[in-house]
Amino acid sequence: MQFSLPFIDIIIFAVIAVFLIYRLKNILGQKTGFDPSDDESKNHKDKERIVESNVLDFAQTGSTKNLNQLDDKLNKIKNIDKDFSVDEFISGAKIFFEMVVKAFVSGDLNKIKDYIKTSLLDDFQSVVNEREKDNETLIINIKKVVNIIIKDVRINKNNVSIRVLFETDQIKVLKDKNNVIIDGNPRKVIKVKDIWLFERNIASHNKNWTLIETATE
Repeated sequence: MQFSLPFIDIIIFAVIAVFLIYRLKNILGQKTGFDPSDDESKNHKDKERIVESNVLDFAQTGSTKNLNQLDDKLNKIKNIDKDFSVDEFISGAKIFFEMVVKAFVSGDLNKIKDYIKTSLLDDFQSVVNEREKDNETLIINIKKVVNIIIKDVRINKNNVSIRVLFETDQIKVLKDKNNVIIDGNPRKVIKVKDIWLFERNIASHNKNWTLIETATE
């Protein structure tokens, strides 16, 4: 039996249609260069790579101009003092911050007295004396130094001051003479932002910075 021509035409068209559908499916199934899932994955990886700046405050400088000014001032310090390093300054500031907190908690300021302005040291000692008079016990446990940021740099001839923000996670508790908690929670970690001002004559052979002011943000 022979097929009639119209029936053969139908079969041919059907084969062509199947072929076109198959090709279209392959084309649509391929990536076009933008896949939302790829973009989300990339964003997730980018977020994982983000590290907090411990040198310049990119988020709070307010403008590129301010950021450039801060960078220029740091470079100016380097030009005057070839041994100055931002990384070493930040590292030293972190160590000193922890030393001061430890000394303040223990009530023994002797190890830090040579690096703190006399009037500020007197303020620290006054608080320590008041605490000891009331037989109170202070506990400060720095769980994590989250960030250290240079907020501002001022240069007056050879006298340089650098304002630094310390962001830390702490457990802070104050107990009375009966060991009863009168402030804080030993099971609660709090975020603390301290702003310290350091000063030094960068033309001097003495490379030590002096803490001249403290505040909280």
